[in-house]
Amino acid sequence: MTSEATAIRVVGTAGHVDHGKSTLLTALTGMDPDRLREERERGMTIDLGFAWVTLPGGGDIGFVDVPGHQDFIRNMLAGIGSIDAVLLVVAADEGVMPQTREHLAILGLLGIDRGVIALTKRDLVDDEWAALAVSDVRAALRGTALADAPLVEVSSTARRGLDELLLALQRVLGEAPARRDIGRPRLPVDRSFTMSGFGTVVTGTLVDGSLAVGDEVAVFPGDLRTRVRGLQTHRRSLDVARPGSRVAANLSGIEKDSVSRGMVVARPGSLETTTLVAVRLALLAGASGALEHDEEVKVHVGTAETMARAALLEGSAIAPGETAWVQLRLASPIAVAVGDRLVVRRPSPSETIGGGAVADLATARLRRRPDTVAALERRTAPSPASRLLASLDVPRTPAEAAERSGLAPHDRDAAVAELIADGRALRLGDALVSREAFEALATHVERICAQAHRKMPLRAGASREEVRSAVGLPAKRFTALVERLVVEQRLADRGSALALPSHRPRLSEDEERRWLGARAALAKEPLQPPSPAQLEADHGLGRELVAALAERGDVVRIGTEAVFLPDAVTRFARVVVDELVASGSITVARARDLSGSSRKHVLPLLQFLDDRGVTRRQGDDRILVLTPDAARERIASFSHQGEDGP
Repeated sequence: MTSEATAIRVVGTAGHVDHGKSTLLTALTGMDPDRLREERERGMTIDLGFAWVTLPGGGDIGFVDVPGHQDFIRNMLAGIGSIDAVLLVVAADEGVMPQTREHLAILGLLGIDRGVIALTKRDLVDDEWAALAVSDVRAALRGTALADAPLVEVSSTARRGLDELLLALQRVLGEAPARRDIGRPRLPVDRSFTMSGFGTVVTGTLVDGSLAVGDEVAVFPGDLRTRVRGLQTHRRSLDVARPGSRVAANLSGIEKDSVSRGMVVARPGSLETTTLVAVRLALLAGASGALEHDEEVKVHVGTAETMARAALLEGSAIAPGETAWVQLRLASPIAVAVGDRLVVRRPSPSETIGGGAVADLATARLRRRPDTVAALERRTAPSPASRLLASLDVPRTPAEAAERSGLAPHDRDAAVAELIADGRALRLGDALVSREAFEALATHVERICAQAHRKMPLRAGASREEVRSAVGLPAKRFTALVERLVVEQRLADRGSALALPSHRPRLSEDEERRWLGARAALAKEPLQPPSPAQLEADHGLGRELVAALAERGDVVRIGTEAVFLPDAVTRFARVVVDELVASGSITVARARDLSGSSRKHVLPLLQFLDDRGVTRRQGDDRILVLTPDAARERIASFSHQGEDGP
């Protein structure tokens, strides 16, 4: 078994029906790309065919032979999207035909800008006619990316010009950039079949990453899990297939009917499935008419096709030759990534009308508003940093934002560093967020706190968990948001409550009067105070008011069992610590006798000291945990603490 595929380029054919594409590939490769019996009988390609050849300078070309007949344009679109270059075939005896022009338009929409033109059937015409055909081809290519593409005159039957054609392809492919590898392999499926002794096999052109035998993969849409049992390229078994290769993948444990053309094999969780795609749609100048809002169209992306409604986001129609933002609302889900190019066709009468690159995979329908268009424009900005920033409208991990922006890892890392350095983005735990989105989150938190202060002025602030739920952030990201707002002095963290820094629980005049009466009752016997129930019955000190007084530092609450004045707690603690320094341990009875309190109150007070890390229970006694000086320093802080201390 070959350990790894060498770089293999893929070339797709294009051209009008019966201009000799399949015959030319057979002459070049010695293989008949027409794999279906009816194709061979009719002499016309109706589905995708595949063949390959070794170039004069070494290395293989994989050919995808696509049908030229207009009735089979859907199959052509399934094969042409992942190629490195095109072999445009024009018959010398007929010249440029309608399907030639449509294929050229599709190549432009898919961004395929490299290729070689083969003028076939050269043996059927004389030199003068051939010169006219060449002129016809050059005129058709004027203004396209293939305007200066090399043209080779060939005859498949006479085997004329074949070597020159391979050399031209070698030169063109040598100038093509290496296939993108972002570590996220995708295999758009163009064929699925069963092989005896192997099971289900799928084929396609691998993009965006390498695939290895043994990899766990999923089939999208549907997220059906499986493993790669085997890999082949050009009938050679591999351990690893590289991006850009024509690949046959043997998938274990799934039925052939579970995977079909249009699906994508990828790593679990690495690909989104959606029914909403935003694209800046370019309508061909030769389209038969304008594209109207909500018009039904057929969408081709990767190897998938589906019907859709074209929801125009600006204006009521797109005229031929113009571009506009459109959200395509798909009739069935597809697996797609930002940056993938798509083609749009009218279903009846059938014609290719436009296309573009996927800019956004929305989770909801976009509204026809200027800010929607502005956001999409930012998503397609020329700078990687600007595109990444547009994806940080909510907190996302760098990987999530890069996938949404269509960025490769090295572009992502450079963009993250740039955005952090100039302050346009901030970190929130494992995520990044734009400065603008951070300010929106911060304002939301501040408004929730302000509203809580107005409604419940006695409380320390808004419930931390309620604020987190309202903002909609996971715990770690919310904690990072709170920490940053505290550092910026825009928020006060009060444990289970969050507040604006200026907020203090405010008592009314009546509540202040009730507090004065209760304070006198608490001061009468500080270490044997009235119970919370007594305080409420005798002085109207309910739970809300006690909590406010604790937050203000006027009382110390110990659970729901007791309320003490801070000085009383400090005095008790000093007595206990002095005894511990002298004797090494203290019992409940000894603490009761020394403080003049009762067992009912001593128990929660000793537990309070345990909870604050001053003492620790050992059997029935307490021992000192801290040094005497550290213990006395901690005790001094009790009179400055709010509810239940730190």
